[in-house]
Amino acid sequence: MNEQKTVRAYLLDFYKDNNFGDDGGVSKSWVWIKFGFFSVPMPNTKSRKSAIFAHDLHHLVSQNNTTWKGESAVSAWEIAAGGWSNLYFPWLLTLWALGVGVLFYPSHTAAAFRKGLTMKNVLFLQKSQQDIFDLKVEELIILMSNHPQQNKSIFFWFLMGVIVFLSPFLMLAAIVFLSFYLI
Repeated sequence: MNEQKTVRAYLLDFYKDNNFGDDGGVSKSWVWIKFGFFSVPMPNTKSRKSAIFAHDLHHLVSQNNTTWKGESAVSAWEIAAGGWSNLYFPWLLTLWALGVGVLFYPSHTAAAFRKGLTMKNVLFLQKSQQDIFDLKVEELIILMSNHPQQNKSIFFWFLMGVIVFLSPFLMLAAIVFLSFYLI
């Protein structure tokens, strides 16, 4: 990572390297989430669009890629570093990805959570997106560092992540089970 690069330059490279388009997907109405060999469409809600910028910067500061292992680590980091305030759809996506990490990459996810406990989420920097764009990567990392979080239980958040991740599967199982006994 070139820490003398501007945040704007980093994001443009990040979007290009991951085929996210020039704006990271903000202008799209729908996005596709990859699951191995297939993809699932998801509406690109207003709250998701407003979170993309911050989430992508969290990839930078937490130094995680866009694989499922990386996404689950970024999610753990985001929750520990302050969460999503009143952006409800990003909370749901973040908890779901955290559940993936807890179940499939537990030590990597726990390490990311612990790192997030020492930092501040970009949403809470009290800087405009334009001001953040103009910073050097090194300056952004310094601004977000050394902000210990308190009252963040790794066990509580990991349990919440697993519950959110398993919820669709449990609902489907309940529907199948009940359909056999109610018909």
